[in-house]
Amino acid sequence: MSKKGLAGFLGITAGNKNYGLYLALVFLLFVAFLINLFLKVNFFKISNLFNVARSFSILGVVSLGQTAVIISGGLDLSVGSVISTSDVLAATVMDGLNSRVLQVSLLCIAMGGFVGMFNGYLVTKRGVPPFIATLGTSTILRGTRLIFTKGSPKGNIPEALRYIGIGSIYKIPAILFLFIAVAVLFSVILNKTLYGRRLYVTGSNYTASKLCGVNADLVIMVAYALSSAYAALAGLMLAAYTGTADNWVGEWYDLDSIAAVVLGGAIIGGGVGNVSGTVMGVLIMIILVNLSLLANLPIQSQMLVKGVVVVGAVWINNKRIQWKTQG
Repeated sequence: MSKKGLAGFLGITAGNKNYGLYLALVFLLFVAFLINLFLKVNFFKISNLFNVARSFSILGVVSLGQTAVIISGGLDLSVGSVISTSDVLAATVMDGLNSRVLQVSLLCIAMGGFVGMFNGYLVTKRGVPPFIATLGTSTILRGTRLIFTKGSPKGNIPEALRYIGIGSIYKIPAILFLFIAVAVLFSVILNKTLYGRRLYVTGSNYTASKLCGVNADLVIMVAYALSSAYAALAGLMLAAYTGTADNWVGEWYDLDSIAAVVLGGAIIGGGVGNVSGTVMGVLIMIILVNLSLLANLPIQSQMLVKGVVVVGAVWINNKRIQWKTQG
């Protein structure tokens, strides 16, 4: 395959139309058909599709926030800790009371936004590399959470919140409607607002954006705030889905979200990324994991599948950077 053809397959063509994503999705659905044919396990069973939709919605919300940071030229490794902290905080403070759902949910999202602004401050004002800044914040959150819970989180998830995770609207999981609302909002931010245009400009060339009068540091800080706020919302969604408080429920979401965003066409380095690509990347990852479960692969094999996806995403990212540099 020529460089031009492979570049197009990997999503570096004009308009970033990544047809390779659609081919990968078709291939996965064909594998699902084969699993059904030979193992008699039906991926297309309604109950399984609903499980896929719920997992997709949670990872999707996290990945949308991660998209903002990656477009800005950064990386957020703190989303997993934000998710776990939001989950534990919600269960502890709500303590099963429906009357506290709205106030505590807003508190959790505000907590996420504050953490994101702190990440952005470290990156822009103190010159800390995004990898180190967000990894450090993740460690701080983990330690604070363990001190707060003494290693054993308590509390209960109210029924009103549980409905979002396990309830349905017109026989469709309610959590999927929440994801759609969040995705539409994020799409409007990226494509229809001045901030969205400045985000792409800043990610493409930080120095040039400042010379053009863009407050690049503020743009980056808001991107991190969006990422952490979305991660906190995902923590609430996980609490609603699982019905438990768990100090480690957010584990792996940082790497999974980065892999999904890169699979969706974004470039680690900034300036490229979109909602539709991220959604496709998330869908591919969730289907891969679900097929592994249906095939009764051991947990080690499921981790291997995820590892291959992450490495593949990084390889694709490097190729995109090379071809973008070569024009």
